[in-house]
Amino acid sequence: MMRFIFFAEQGMVQIGGEAISLLPKEYALLYYLYRHVNQLCTREQLLNAVWPMEYPTDRTVDDHIYRLRKKLKRWAHIVSIQTVRGQGYRMTFNTSSSVNPLAKDDEIAASYITLLDKYHLFGQGEAMQVLAENQYTLGFRFAEEKRLYLEAVKGNFSFFLRPDLSFTQKAFYLLFLYWYIQPDSEKALEYIEKASAKHVLPPLWHEEMKFNIIDLYIEAKRFMQARQALNRYEQNIYEPDMQGFRLFFYNKKLLLSVLEKNHVEAHKWIQHIEQLLPSHPYLREKGLFLVIKGLWLLSQKCFVKADTSIEEGLFVLQTSRFTPHLIYGARLLRYFSSPLIEEHSKIATRYGQTWEELSETYSFSSLEQRIRQQLDYFL
Repeated sequence: MMRFIFFAEQGMVQIGGEAISLLPKEYALLYYLYRHVNQLCTREQLLNAVWPMEYPTDRTVDDHIYRLRKKLKRWAHIVSIQTVRGQGYRMTFNTSSSVNPLAKDDEIAASYITLLDKYHLFGQGEAMQVLAENQYTLGFRFAEEKRLYLEAVKGNFSFFLRPDLSFTQKAFYLLFLYWYIQPDSEKALEYIEKASAKHVLPPLWHEEMKFNIIDLYIEAKRFMQARQALNRYEQNIYEPDMQGFRLFFYNKKLLLSVLEKNHVEAHKWIQHIEQLLPSHPYLREKGLFLVIKGLWLLSQKCFVKADTSIEEGLFVLQTSRFTPHLIYGARLLRYFSSPLIEEHSKIATRYGQTWEELSETYSFSSLEQRIRQQLDYFL
């Protein structure tokens, strides 16, 4: 299925490299229909979603659908909005109107997977999304696990609450999201340990979780457990296939040093990472490093330098378009800046603004509740 790329700030939508401009309500209506593709959307549902604080009529929906159809006419061979008489509307994509002759070409598929992996290594989330959204046009299709990962990268978190996804498919993402968006590190660890005991994660994601859970040990102040885990990975971190994890590993070492208040060790890791970054310009790792370095500078009472490092770190994370990593960077600031600068609470409040903005954008409160319900049910 071909997919729309939405540009909320410009009120534009793109498919296959071609874009159209929409009015605000047209944009909201199309976005809702797209999020519920192949599902019947009643007029009442559409009114509540697009005009929640207004008092429009059913005719309002019909008029906007009419205008949307006119603007989507150039893509009539790809997408349509069908009328379900007396009930509402349904968006569908036509996957059989034309067949790309390269769609089954193994060489094309391998080349684009290699390109996707390279963009992933360098933290180029936007480029990954462009590839994903245009895969049909370009003549290849990503495997299901990559499609799920890309939904997480762009922040489509409600996707992982869909009932048509098995818990095995979405468990890794639900566990990570729960950890990132709520403050209780121990509760997040409890869920992850239950998932591990029940073997609900596929082998690849199980290993990924074992590596990333080290940050959660550090947050929960299980410093000994974190060091033991880091020591186990240190034996293999210089293997060629661990290149993509190396800077993440060093960031974990740095975060542990900062929260343990081991300033000498923290300074050593900062110098080491700064020496590596010019030859390893990976945006996610660089952004998180600058945030963690900012926390260390706060602990040293270097508030101006800390500000500079933190602001640059958040900017780099935003540039990467890896939404979960931006949320994690904001999480570190929200929960770990205050103890470092108790006498400067206003500074800590300012660092919390990014978190509040993300919380509003992605509805953390509602998302956390719905994820917890699924984790409690399956675990």
